[in-house]
Amino acid sequence: MASVRKRTLPSGEIRWQVDYRDQAGKRRARQFATKREAVEFETKARAEVAAGTHLPASDSITVAELAKRYVKHLTVRRDTGQAMERATLATYESCIRCHITDPEVGIGTLKLAALRTVTVAEFRDRLLEAGRSVAMTKRIIATLGFMLAFARANDLIFTDPTEGVTVRRPGRSSAAISHESARQLRTNVKRLLDAADDEFRPYLIVASLAGLRASEQRGLRWAHVDLDAGFIHVRERADIYNEMGDPKSSAGTRDIPIGPMVVNTLKAWKLRCPQSELGLVFPNRKGGVRAQTDIHRLWFRPLCEKLGIAMRWHDLRHFAVSAWIDQGFSVKAVMTFAGHKDYRMTMERYGKLFPSEDHHQAVADMERRLFG
Repeated sequence: MASVRKRTLPSGEIRWQVDYRDQAGKRRARQFATKREAVEFETKARAEVAAGTHLPASDSITVAELAKRYVKHLTVRRDTGQAMERATLATYESCIRCHITDPEVGIGTLKLAALRTVTVAEFRDRLLEAGRSVAMTKRIIATLGFMLAFARANDLIFTDPTEGVTVRRPGRSSAAISHESARQLRTNVKRLLDAADDEFRPYLIVASLAGLRASEQRGLRWAHVDLDAGFIHVRERADIYNEMGDPKSSAGTRDIPIGPMVVNTLKAWKLRCPQSELGLVFPNRKGGVRAQTDIHRLWFRPLCEKLGIAMRWHDLRHFAVSAWIDQGFSVKAVMTFAGHKDYRMTMERYGKLFPSEDHHQAVADMERRLFG
């Protein structure tokens, strides 16, 4: 049972108090400046108590406190080998510190009981207005969702305020690789290969023709390279701390075919490759994992500047995928070799490169099968 009553404070101020019992039978009271606010809360509290989802503000913790508990939980997972890498934990910590609990745009001071879908939507809009990219904002809201899932599992909150809050992707044209950009990539990669020195050229050839992610190439071992059959078996990667681990997803574990140019390059490189206890294909001079920052600082950035080329390292992977498509590989093959987890990821980025003639032929074949 809940009720709304008028109260006059010693100061003479009028307040409206809601008296009710929560789902545990405990007496609760909350005051409001207007009768309308009190009635709205009373109606909402009745429904939440009936559903067993009411969370009194006095018992609620702040988002900042939840963040501390969540990071502690992730740290325990990392320390006990429960699918939490050091680099992943650092990414979550940074996202929480720089965005979710940021004093200017964050929601760290809000209590979980005060979180609503509209609260999260307003937080999303503040992030975008403050200059966070769409991709970053999407990641921040996803991290907040993980935190609230942890809160629900520990009875700190009973609903998910992030549900229904979306971050719209940029238009397809901003993310998709066009025929023009693919042609420019081919020109740039050829120039890079022609100008690269003997130490960097093997690294560049593998990156641009095998389509490995930077972390996968840095963690590639000779044991996972079959020069006779012509395959690179992606089974490990090196994270930002140069620690070896599994690929990021099941789709990342894959076998990539390599042609004579890559095979012959690797055969020659193997004869002069620095010795490595880890058996790495591209170790640093001491035999350990080479840092991606070193690759940029020593080779890639100086070479791009020398040639007047504006490229990111990830563009080499785009070049490899566009080359597979140009060679006539199917969507399924491209998706598999690139390590994409689903079809949409491949088509949203590279769909424009697949020849439209194939689509017309497929429709024609379908019509013949259906109607003779």
